[in-house]
Amino acid sequence: MSSYKNVFVVDDDPTNNMICRKMIEKTNFGEKVYTFTEASDAVQSWDEVNPELVFLDINMPPSTGWDFLDQLSEKGTKAPKVYMLSAEVTLDDRKRAEQYNEVEGIIIKPLTPAKLSELK
Repeated sequence: MSSYKNVFVVDDDPTNNMICRKMIEKTNFGEKVYTFTEASDAVQSWDEVNPELVFLDINMPPSTGWDFLDQLSEKGTKAPKVYMLSAEVTLDDRKRAEQYNEVEGIIIKPLTPAKLSELK
């Protein structure tokens, strides 16, 4: 049985989205995985899918992962659980993540089965 029914992966890099999808499916971490290369598309799909977990890239032009969280908040919606993804993490990223209650942590890319097992 999957840990989560619906999982969003929001990252401007299609290759990283594919890696995340494969890791989530391979480990049975999520039943359905929805990938988005634009934060705005994920926000628009939010109400239809109601994801339980979001893997969210910090830096993705034209908007950032922080912009995504702010857009959800403006809609009156809060993500239940978010893990930020980044190739490198700065002290500013860590401080900013603490400002969002829904952010559970930051994961250095790539997502791996070992990293997912730590989240269960």
